[in-house]
Amino acid sequence: MRLTLVADNSTSSNWGCRATSFALREVLSRKHEFVASIDRALLQAPLTFRSRVPPRWHQEAVRRFHRPRIVRMPAVGSAAVRALGMLGGYWLPSHDVEQEADILWSARHSSPKARQIHAAIEPCDAIVVNGEGEMIFSSPARPTLLQTLAICLLAHRMGKQVFWLNGIISLAPDSPLNRATVSLAGRVLADARIVVRDPLSLSVACDLFAGHVEEMVPDALFSWSHRFAPEAGLPYDASRLTAWFDRTGAGRPPCTDDPFLVLSGSSLSAKDQIRAAACYTRLAERLKGLGLPVLLVETCIGDKFLREVGRRTDLPVLGVDVPIMAGAAILANARAFVSGRWHPGIMAAMGGTPSVVMGSNSHKTRALPQMLRSPDSTEHSAFPDEAAVEEIVAATKLRLEGGEEQRAAIASRAAELAGEVPRLLDLVA
Repeated sequence: MRLTLVADNSTSSNWGCRATSFALREVLSRKHEFVASIDRALLQAPLTFRSRVPPRWHQEAVRRFHRPRIVRMPAVGSAAVRALGMLGGYWLPSHDVEQEADILWSARHSSPKARQIHAAIEPCDAIVVNGEGEMIFSSPARPTLLQTLAICLLAHRMGKQVFWLNGIISLAPDSPLNRATVSLAGRVLADARIVVRDPLSLSVACDLFAGHVEEMVPDALFSWSHRFAPEAGLPYDASRLTAWFDRTGAGRPPCTDDPFLVLSGSSLSAKDQIRAAACYTRLAERLKGLGLPVLLVETCIGDKFLREVGRRTDLPVLGVDVPIMAGAAILANARAFVSGRWHPGIMAAMGGTPSVVMGSNSHKTRALPQMLRSPDSTEHSAFPDEAAVEEIVAATKLRLEGGEEQRAAIASRAAELAGEVPRLLDLVA
């Protein structure tokens, strides 16, 4: 079939977004042809129409000035909204996806965003939504989820099949369940095939969607396991990292000359950068005591607080813009990985690296240890206090003591999960 990938996150700086988008395309391309994609930048672009000025000027004005920080400002906010309204119509994400789908269709010749979306859907037989992070039913609703549902509705009206793959379906740990969004997703996706990526998502889906979601296939990123699988019995050697950095413009961190461990952030800690910097500074200082070099790794722009942690602790920081294969090689060859990130946790597991998980914006860091059959699936605080820091350090020490036997077991399980990923090809038909 000819496919269009919706929520193609390969243009994002986030490691997981990039990696799983690439992996999903690789898997499906074995039998299908991708003819277009709708990436994260297009999803987040303003939907403008009936412009009284050149459409691109209108879209850029809405992008620049209809921001929460500006709109909330006394007097200035209301003036900005009035001024933008004088330039033409614009649509903000809402639960009225039927009207948004109407606009995407009626404005397909004049609206920059509608034109691009229509052009991406028109030549395909089906759209494939990369559901990796969309369906978290937080309050308020995630704007990209609402926009993606509007695109699914438009595709259905245009006679295209809809596949929602590689998906998470989760409650949010820091807000009430958004039942309005659950109801909306159930209506829009009633005729779609939904495939989730982890058993907890399947369990939540059974509760929320009354049996409509029946398929679970491990995250497409597991299909990269063969690239980083360790060779049994070999000691750590930095040469397994060097080639991935060759001529990339990124240098391999000198601390990786010897066995090292990695500390990264989480999608929950990213929401409070000042607090996260303080908590992670304590954690990083204590992890130093385990006797291995500690590398701070930004796997998302939300981890930028680690730069401040690096300044305070004199630890090296690997930036988010490193080539994705080099980043994966770093995690796959670390001796332990402390983080609240799902896809980086998969990258670590591919090489046998044990993880100590921290909280996130969903159930994902509880699901991954279960899938990897970890003997300890404890989810530690994303903002660890002194007691939690000691618990994380103790858990990391225990992982380090597991040695090569533990690494072999983790990598073997990741390879097993990789063997299940090709089932996606049987489900897209």
